[in-house]
Parts: sequence; structure tokens; C-alpha cells
Amino acid sequence: MANKEGEPSVSRGNQPAVIDSDAACISVDAGAGTGKTTTMLMRLERTLVDGDADPGDILVLTFANEAASNIRSSIANRLDPAVAAEIDVYTYHSFCNRLVREYAYYLGLSPSFDIVTERDRYRLVTRLLRERDYAFVDENVGSDQSATPETLADAVDEFIAVMSRDDIDPDTLEAHLPDARTIDLLDELLLWLRQEAASGLSFDNEAFRFFNRDEHLEDARNALVEYGKLLTFCREKIAEAPADFREDTVVRDVEQYLRSVQSCVTNVHDSLTLDDPTTKHLAPVLFRNQLWREATATIEQTPIGRLEHYVAVLREARQYTAIYRDYRKLLAEEGTLDFDELVRTATRLLSDAMAADEIAGEYTHVYCDEFQDTDRTQYQLVTKLTNGPDRPELLAIGDTDQAIYGWRGTDPHGLERLGDAYTDHESVELGLNYRSKQEILDLTNYCDYGGHSSKTLREYGRKTDASTSTVSSTNADSTRHVVKIDSDELGWSPPEQVGMTIARLLIDEFDGVAKRRLEDIAVIVRTNAQASAIADELEARQIPYEQSGSPAGTVSPGVQTLLSYLRVIAEPAATDTHLRRVLLLRYRLSEADLERLHELDADGLYSALLEIDPERVDEPERIEQARTHLRSLVADRDAYPLSPFLEWFEERTRMKWFLGPDDDRALDRLHRFVDAYDGGDVLGSLSPRVVDALESVLRSGSSDRQQGTTSTDSVDIMTVHQAKGLQFDTVLVPFLSDEHWCVRGDYAYSSRHRLLSAALDSAIDTPLASDLATEPLAEAWRVLHVALTRAEDHLFVFGSEYDYEGDENALGRSAVEACLADDLEWSVAGERMDLWPALTASFERLEAEYPESVADATAELAESAATVGGMVSYDDGETMVSTPEAVETITHLGEHLRSRRLLPAADAAPYTEAFDVPKTRRLGATVDAATRFSVTDVSSLGNSTIPGALRHSYSALETHAECPRKHYLDHVVGAFDDSVAGLQAQANGGEADTAPPPSRADGNARLIGTVFHAVAEAAFYRNENTPEAWHEAAIRELTARGERGHEEAVQRCIDRYFEATTATFDVPFHEWDELAAELAFEVDDLPGIDGAVIGYIDTVRRLPDGRLGVFDYKTVGERIEPAMATQLSLYARACARQFDEPVDAVGYVYVGDVDAPRVDHVSLEDIPSWESVRATLEAVDDPGYDETNPGRACRFCTHHSLGCAELPDEQTGG
Repeated sequence: MANKEGEPSVSRGNQPAVIDSDAACISVDAGAGTGKTTTMLMRLERTLVDGDADPGDILVLTFANEAASNIRSSIANRLDPAVAAEIDVYTYHSFCNRLVREYAYYLGLSPSFDIVTERDRYRLVTRLLRERDYAFVDENVGSDQSATPETLADAVDEFIAVMSRDDIDPDTLEAHLPDARTIDLLDELLLWLRQEAASGLSFDNEAFRFFNRDEHLEDARNALVEYGKLLTFCREKIAEAPADFREDTVVRDVEQYLRSVQSCVTNVHDSLTLDDPTTKHLAPVLFRNQLWREATATIEQTPIGRLEHYVAVLREARQYTAIYRDYRKLLAEEGTLDFDELVRTATRLLSDAMAADEIAGEYTHVYCDEFQDTDRTQYQLVTKLTNGPDRPELLAIGDTDQAIYGWRGTDPHGLERLGDAYTDHESVELGLNYRSKQEILDLTNYCDYGGHSSKTLREYGRKTDASTSTVSSTNADSTRHVVKIDSDELGWSPPEQVGMTIARLLIDEFDGVAKRRLEDIAVIVRTNAQASAIADELEARQIPYEQSGSPAGTVSPGVQTLLSYLRVIAEPAATDTHLRRVLLLRYRLSEADLERLHELDADGLYSALLEIDPERVDEPERIEQARTHLRSLVADRDAYPLSPFLEWFEERTRMKWFLGPDDDRALDRLHRFVDAYDGGDVLGSLSPRVVDALESVLRSGSSDRQQGTTSTDSVDIMTVHQAKGLQFDTVLVPFLSDEHWCVRGDYAYSSRHRLLSAALDSAIDTPLASDLATEPLAEAWRVLHVALTRAEDHLFVFGSEYDYEGDENALGRSAVEACLADDLEWSVAGERMDLWPALTASFERLEAEYPESVADATAELAESAATVGGMVSYDDGETMVSTPEAVETITHLGEHLRSRRLLPAADAAPYTEAFDVPKTRRLGATVDAATRFSVTDVSSLGNSTIPGALRHSYSALETHAECPRKHYLDHVVGAFDDSVAGLQAQANGGEADTAPPPSRADGNARLIGTVFHAVAEAAFYRNENTPEAWHEAAIRELTARGERGHEEAVQRCIDRYFEATTATFDVPFHEWDELAAELAFEVDDLPGIDGAVIGYIDTVRRLPDGRLGVFDYKTVGERIEPAMATQLSLYARACARQFDEPVDAVGYVYVGDVDAPRVDHVSLEDIPSWESVRATLEAVDDPGYDETNPGRACRFCTHHSLGCAELPDEQTGG
């Protein structure tokens, strides 16, 4: 197997304990970079080698399709591919899909049941809201909105998603939620409290507004007393209520909580003091939930705010349960399953003894990867499959420190709970890291993570101190591996700090860190918004970057058109909006023709497209192309798996050429996503749910478990969740502050669904008083751990301490905390981490231990802002100019080049002493004679005119032979061509024609030749030597030129090139060793010739017999006899003077329509002598306008408007 760099190919550390264990259940807690997948594959390999199992007896389960695909590839690389193919590798969903379909009849389902995606669920919710009358709708719409299915669908869909994910069904909700009448009465109590607080505890009360006199203090305290009396009254009303209300679990919790709020009122009463004016904010914030004021910005939740949100979410749950029940009923009626129900159904199947024995009997070993990310249902699925006598052995491997999907319902303690579930169980911990430097690992080892434990990681190969069992600092080098930047000490934003750091890393100006390449660097952040801010900064600095995902939830118009096209293919009859987009943007139909389609009495736009008479539209050829494409694609939709169908779709429609310049990465993500599926997976062939999944990948950047994209020529930017499973040479982690990681405006509202889950959890006595932030806070620390452990060699951390106390005019957190009742477990700061202080403490310990390789670079970065942006060194390694000077010079050169005052070949090139035969791939250079003006000379010319330097190319010689005047116009003065309309008028005897002009054979041939030569040159420098690569390059060239109509002709030339052979050698020409392509030459010291002859040799090859040869490609259909090959004489003359090795052969490679052999090569004795070329050169050296040569070439001349000569009869039709 191809291991990641540093990972073992043989077992080390605790890996043998995993590989050799005989326990029926092995749980492996493998730290970051310890080779989890490698360890699993080693045990799998040992199992097969020892004969303990056949390949077909092994089941491997993971989460993301991409991960499953990677595991398949890894198994194939490590084992024989044929053996690997017999091993079952599934995602949890795909495995459950297989089980449920196999036992569909047993479960009362059809084997062809549909899977409801998240998008499908949203559609069903909207459909229910439209079709049924739910009385709650008006209460759940904002004051600025009207009650419509669209305004309600998001909230209802989110509720159903959370309940389904947590395995809470409608019956459970009905049984545990208070009834509507109880919630109404609780709302009434809250209304009384709300009104009292608004009148007495607001800043409308002068006592709180001014709060600067003793009477203000007294009035404020009296207002609190009145509020406290109302709390007592509310509790008394509860006590007097009927038993069915009074004894409700939720009501009892509320009554107890109101007693705690009374204690808060007493504490606020005692805390009010004129000596501290900020205390006037205590009552409004605690009892009116006024979190939005500047003075209370650090307070995230309050006693009354928590109660308000608790009652509100109970009402929401009671109301939404009705539609949740209808949604479940609708799925059952239609025989469909959503993804959550798919796993639950498979788990129930394994609860059936007969079915479970059959399924478990298929396997002897089950391997579960990333087990820390299983939810409770998936955990039950695995244990029901493997736990018990005669059941498969289980290896569950994961990393409890990387359990970061709790917000998706996963159980971070699943790996630990296996020990309680299995009697024959062994637990192994892996801590030997093959990825990161010890300094990076110790930053995480020393961090207390808010009191949450984590494994200790050790770098493989680093010596340890025998007395302490710790890594010795004497191993450290002078390279900085951990760098800290205090963001608050710099006057710029975190994105600017990151941008400056990357810029310095790229130009080798960061002390202690060698120059990094773009692809070495990754920026890892907490949120998509932070990723976008970093991307904007790098964009401003013109630093290439790749941002994983589409953080704004949008896709480009081009990609949206592609998705719409796929939707039309998947569901033609129900996609009028999408088909309209495709017809407009892909096939460029006019609005008038689209309107005619809509007017047609047909069953939808798709039917209209197939039925319309082409004579009724303005552009029938476009209509015909669209329906031809659609017919064939719809017919093939179910015949191909996803991956080949997508390739066929792109080839058939050429959609790639209708995408924008930045859409390639989106298309790459689609291909990676599709490639991760196999034929037996949940999605299968193209369908609406497949397109939903594709769009979800693009809109969210990646699915919940899909890795971010990594580039080879850009800085990578991604969130921590996207970075999980990846590693980078240099990692920058900015925004390390509570403000960016855990602070929320209204914490009680954002955690309202956790309040609801707590209300349904019998293990929690009082959801209102309990601290529900413990597990989310632990997960936040695990997210940080994942971010830090992505770095291999260099880790940069940027952060600042968040001030929970605020400035002198703010109400500090501590003052508010002091007013809370003792029985309230939660904090007004929500999920407070104190992230940067914890990381700073770890860094200070690390810096003392590794003084050479750990540093605070805040001051260094601050000083860098005042320095000039470096120097520019030209290729000679000696000429140094400042950046402004370089920019000014380049600007001048560009102006001269655009105005044709600067020869583009090499007028600013340095002097070259010799011109050796190219031994490696490099651009052709020019000789010193071509360097007519130095950079300094050119940049100082201003607007003066550069005297013309007459140059002759071989093309110019050919043109002169055809017509001296055309040579003068095209190659001496650069005259512009006649317009196309003018050419057509000449062809029609003087009358213009609106029809397209006839094909210009010589123009087409010239274009075909130009494109072929460009493709051949590009292929040389890209080391591409396959027909497929050349074909793709040709399409790129033609598209860029807007000449796709010539694609077939160019492709034929390419095919002929790869077929080209010679009668002398058996080796095809394309396999001859190529030494140079489009090599520039110049012949200038010619007696009697004032100018120089310049040109390019198409290709320099080493012949199979070892001789050196130069060749010219010919796309024409006529052979050139050696006696007429003056071009080859020029090549020979040029090469004789420029190469230090004699050229023994020259020739042509015919890629036009000629008979084989396509390669003619001759010795120098067989080509025309130099003297036979002199007459032509002398004539060309004295160009003029007067001389013309009327003939066949005039037919397609681009200078007819000059009235050169009478057109031949064959042109005029006479």
C-alpha cells in the first residue's frame, strides 16, 4: 500500500496489539496522524494471510462515500486487486440500503422503494403545508411576513430533521409534551412577567434611565420588589391550578425555576449601587433579556430569556408534531424512506432473530472506521450485527479527540461504550504520530482543553528523555515549527495578518521558516464566513487560493445551468423552469422561440420541445440540436452508472464550454463526488435525488462528511470540518478567540432544540436549570484539536483573548453571574472556552521547552508592515530592481509591445554566449543579434518611434512567392484585412450578402495548422504524449479562438500525427525522443541581405539510430519534394551555426491528408543548396507595394479593397 509520508509499512508502537488481538471486539482509540486506516488494513491483511477469513467474509463500514472509495483503493493497493474486489466496503447508508432492499418484502416494502433526500423532505413539507390546514401557521410567522408554505417550510423542516436525527418520533413527542392548553397558561404567566418588566424594569423608568440619585436607587429596588411579588403570584397560581396542570412535568419544572428567578431578583436588588452605574443594567438584561445593548454585549443568556425560549420551543414542538406525523404517514403511504428511517429500518431488521442470523452469517469480520462519528442508531446497528455467539468479530477504530459531529446527532462516547456492551473486549490506544513535529503535538498535549482530556501524542522517530518519558528538546532544530501571533497587538484584522504571513512565507522572508510553495500552505478556520474573509484578503493580494465549498450557499450561473440540465434528464416532465434555463443559456434559444414553445398546446415544455414543427421557429437548428441531445441522454439515463454517464453527458452537450472560467473546480468536485459511488450504492443511476445530492455538495461546499479540496498550485482555505482527514505542510489557524468560536448573541435561542431534547429526556430533572453546554463545549475543544493536528511541519496560530467583562461602561459577566441563583448550573456566557488564554499557557510552556523551534512572531509581523515589498531578480540572477521599478518597466514594455514599437521575440532578453542543443525541456532562446534594445533603452524612449528592423520569417518568404504586394502588406507594414462583408461583396460581384461567406480554404488550413502547432508545443512542455491529451488541448485552443467548427479537422491531424511512421524505422514518430518544440532561430549575417531571417523549428528529435534531426509539421494535403524544400535549407543553415552537435537529418511530418508514410526525412545533401535560396531572399529584402502577381491566390486575398487586379474568371463566375 502507498502510505502517507512517514506512516509505517510495518507495525509499530501499539499497532501489533491491534493486529494480533484475539478479542471478539477490539476498540482502537487512534490519535491524529497515528495511521488509523493503515492499522485497520494491516489487521485485515493479517486476517487474510493467516486464513482466518476469506475476502468475501469481511465487511468494512465507514461514513462518507469518498472515504469508502479511498478504503477500496487502499485495500486494492495493499492486496491483490482481485482479492480486494471481494471485500464488501460500504457506507452505513449504503449497507442499510442493501439490507432493506434484500428484505423488502419481509419488511412490507417494495424492493424498488425510493430514498427521500433532504431536498425531497423539504418538498414534502412544503406540499403538506400547501395541501392541509394547520391552525398554528399565523403564530409562527414574523410580523413582516405573511403566512405561506414558503415562509413556514424552513422552520418545520429543521424541526423534523432534528427530531428524526435524534430518533424522537411523533408518538414520543405527543406523550411527553404538555398539551396546548398547558402551554397557553404558561404563556399567560410569561405575559404577566413581560408586562411588569416592561413597565418597571426598563429604561422607560427614570430610576434605571438616570440612576444617579438615592431616590433612583430606591425606586429601582422597589420595582424589583414588585417584580418579585409577581413571581410569587405566578407560583401561587400554579399551586392553585387543577392537578392535571399542576403536576405536569414541565409545569413543575417551570414552578421550581420561578423560585430560582426570585432568588435572582433578590441578588440583583442587593447588587444595585450608585457607586457602580453599570449595575443599572442588571434588571433589564436579566428580566427583560435585553442582550442587544452595547453595555450588555458580553451576556449571552439570561434567566427570563431561557424561560421564554423554553416555552416557545415547547409550543413549536406541539404545533409541528402534527405535520411531523403527517410527514411520516406520507412516507409510509408512498413506500419511501428517508435516510434516518433507512438506518432505523435496517436496525429493526437486525432485531429480528431469523434475519439477524442470516445477515450476520455472511461475515466473520466487521471493520468500522471513524467509529467516533456513529450516532446511537448506527451504534445499535453494529452491535446487533456483531454482539453475541457465532457473530462476526468487530474492530471499531476511531479517535475520540476528533468526534466533531455532535451537532449532527453523533455519539462521541460510542467507542468507549463498546467495553460495556461486549464481554470479550479489548481496548487499544494509538499515540505514535507519523505526521507532525513534536512541537506541534505538544501544543495540543499541553493544552488543557477546558478540562476535557485528550490523548498524548508522540512524534515517530523523535528521541525521548529516558528519565521523564518525554521528548527531548535537544532533538529540536532552529526551524520554527510553532509560531504564535497575538492578533490584538497588531493594528490589522486577522485576514490581513494571515495575508501578510503568507506573502512573507512565499518570498522567504519569515524568520526561521524556509520559503514555502503555494501548495504547502493551508488556512483552516471555524466557519465559512471566516474562510470567505481570508479568501477576500488573498484575492486582494493576488495570491492564488482555493476555497473549499461555496460558503454563500450559491453556485455560479454556469454550474446552475449544468445542474438544471441534469434535472431535466432525470425528470423531463416536471422541470419546465430548469429546461427553460437550459434552452436559454446552453442552446441560446431566443425569447420569441421560447414563447412559441410555451404557446404550444403540449404537456409541459419538454413535450413542446419534442413536438414543435421546426418551421414555426426562427432558429430550427438550435431546437433540433436541443431535442436530439435530450432524447439520447434521457434514453441513456438508466443504462449507465453515474460516473460514465456524467462523462458522456459532458461530451455530448459540450457543457464544459458554457461554464465560466472559475467553474472547473466545481466540476471537479462533482466528479469526485460521483466517483465515490459504486453501482450498489444508495443513489445508483441518475435520478432527482442524485441531482439533489450534487447540488447539496456544491451549495454547502461539501457534505457534512466530505473532505475539502486540496490544490497543487494554490493556498487552500477550508473549515475544520472540511480539513478533517487531511494534512498540510504549513497550517495557519486564525480567529482563535471565544468571539469567533463560541460567543453567540442569544445562546438560549440557538440551543432551543437542546432544551426540547432535555425536556424529553427522563434522565434530566430540570432542563431549565441544567447546564446543557457541557457536551457542545467539549466538542468545540475537539474541533480546535482537529485544526491544530492538520499541520505537518509548521503551525501558525493567530488569536486574542475575548474580554467577557467589557469596558468600564459595560456590565461584566462576573457581575451578572454573581446574581444568578445557586441552583442554576448554566453560565450567562453560554459555552465559554477561554480559548486563547488556554492556548497561550500551552505555548509558553512549549516555548520554554523548545526555545529554538517555537516563537512568538507578533513583533516581527508588525515590523513587516513598514518594510518595502522586496526586490525582483531577473533570470540572470544578477539584475536587481525594486518592485516599483519593475512594475514601471513592465508597464513601459507593455505599452511599446501593444503599439508595435517593441519586437515581441526577445528585445529585452539578456546576451547569450552559446546555443547548445537542448538537453532538457526548456523554452527556445534567442541569440544576441535579436536583442536590439535593452530594458533601460526601451523604457526611456517615451513616445518616440523605434526605427524598423526588417526581419524575414519563412512564412514571409512563402507569401512573397505568391504575391510581393501581399508580402509587403502582411509582413512589412502589418496592414489590416478587409471586412468579411467586403470580401463577400467581392465574391458576389459587388453586392453584399447577409449569408455567411463561403469557406476560405487557405484561411481554414492556416487556422488548422496554427492550432495543431500550438497543441504540439503545449504537449511538449506539459509532457503529454497521448491522443486524448492532445485532443483536449485542441478543444481548449479552438474554444479560446471561437473556432470550434474546425474541431474535426484538427482532431484528424492529431490522429494522423500519432499514426505517423517512416519507411526507415519501425518506431512511430511520436515515440522519438523530443528535445525541443517551436525552437526559435535566426540567420542574420547573409552577404547582400540587410535583414535577418527568423523562424521556429517545429520539433527537434533524436532519431532511433541516434542522429539529430529537425522536422516541420505540414497540415496540407500535398507532399513537398526534397529538391523544392527551401524551408529545410533554412533550417539546416540555422542549425549548423547554433547547435554544438551536427544535424544529420531534416524532414517533414505530414499530418494532412496524404498517403503513408507520413514522415519524410532526408540528409542535408538532398535538399536545395543555399545559393538557390539567395534570389528569393534578395527580393524579399527589398519589399515594395507596387509589384503584384494576380493568380489563384487572389481568390482568398484579404486585401481586395485596394483594387490590386482583376479577379480571375473562376472567382467572379464569368
